[in-house]
Amino acid sequence: MWHGGEPSGRLARLAGGRLREREVIEDAELVAGALAGGPEAFEPIVRRYQDAVFGVALARLGDFHDAEDVAQTAFVEAYRNLGNLATPSRLGAWLRSIAIHKSIDLLRRRRERPRDDVMDGLRDKSAPPPEQAIRRELRQAVMAAVSALSRPQRETVTLFYVNGYSYADVARIQEVPVGTVKRRLHDARKRLEKDMMAMVEDVLKSEGPDEDFAARVFQVLSMRRPRTGEAMPWRQMVAELQRIGDRGVGGFSRALASEYSQTRIAAAGMIRMAESARTREDVVGMIKAALDDPNKKVRRNAVDALFRLEVSDDRRRAEFVPLILARLADPSKRVRKRAAYLLELYVPVVPWQPAVRALVDERDADVRGAMSQMVRAILKAQPAPEGKEQP
Repeated sequence: MWHGGEPSGRLARLAGGRLREREVIEDAELVAGALAGGPEAFEPIVRRYQDAVFGVALARLGDFHDAEDVAQTAFVEAYRNLGNLATPSRLGAWLRSIAIHKSIDLLRRRRERPRDDVMDGLRDKSAPPPEQAIRRELRQAVMAAVSALSRPQRETVTLFYVNGYSYADVARIQEVPVGTVKRRLHDARKRLEKDMMAMVEDVLKSEGPDEDFAARVFQVLSMRRPRTGEAMPWRQMVAELQRIGDRGVGGFSRALASEYSQTRIAAAGMIRMAESARTREDVVGMIKAALDDPNKKVRRNAVDALFRLEVSDDRRRAEFVPLILARLADPSKRVRKRAAYLLELYVPVVPWQPAVRALVDERDADVRGAMSQMVRAILKAQPAPEGKEQP
């Protein structure tokens, strides 16, 4: 409960927690280590700042599930662009800016999507329905109250309460004076009733990221058991990814950027497990990138994944078919053969000219057989000229 000054009962765990002065000084060292050591060496940065990034996203989005998704995506982008961070001591502020831009992107993409359940990201799926309903109502009430604050106040409140950041911590992340942070909190408390303020603190503390889903998914895709690092059987890996679902989309992005081809192959082959209405565009983007992966098995799995996404025929025709047609010229005959097979399944939306051209250019007998079947199916599906029947 808040009794003035800083909130009591602060959580001080490493995964976020309070940014002590010693830790801030070490930000540059963390950045250097991550640049030299790869994905595993980046995890301490995630543990230190995951609550801050989540809090920034939550202030923009007002949705706990969306905020966690954005936090994962923001860290993936941060990892890819870490070498562009000119001042490593500004790590926290840099991560905040990425979270803001990712939140804005998400709002722009979903502006037209109906939101029937704004606060649907409950993690305690095993809780009985009455308990879920109470929890849902509490979260809705808290976010409705917080949304009435100004944007700077919302972000300051979420950072201050989500996991025990101090005035100095918040000021450092937001790059504002400590006095500004104190004033924003003072004004926010004046606008919120005392009982609501206590509720805000309790909910934000309890609803921060409790697990690093990106790290878990990355481990699973590396065929390792989360936490123990032991080898994971294929069926168990599939079951774990199904259980995590779209919450692990950030882990797929990280896995597809791995230097290890086996990790990328597994990620491309299973990425549809992270597909949902809320993550589809992220998944589409990752699959498109995987189509140009240097590993032929990654490309083959990406071809499969792209054509199995749940999209309209119009979108498939305009956006996906040209990408798969381009794979008919892939250096790998297995990729070319797989592309031909899938195009045959979707002949109503496949143009015949580039398919015939690929068949003419093909030199491998096995692939030519697959392409011949594809071309016959495409031509058969074409409308017959007026007054003539299709052969």
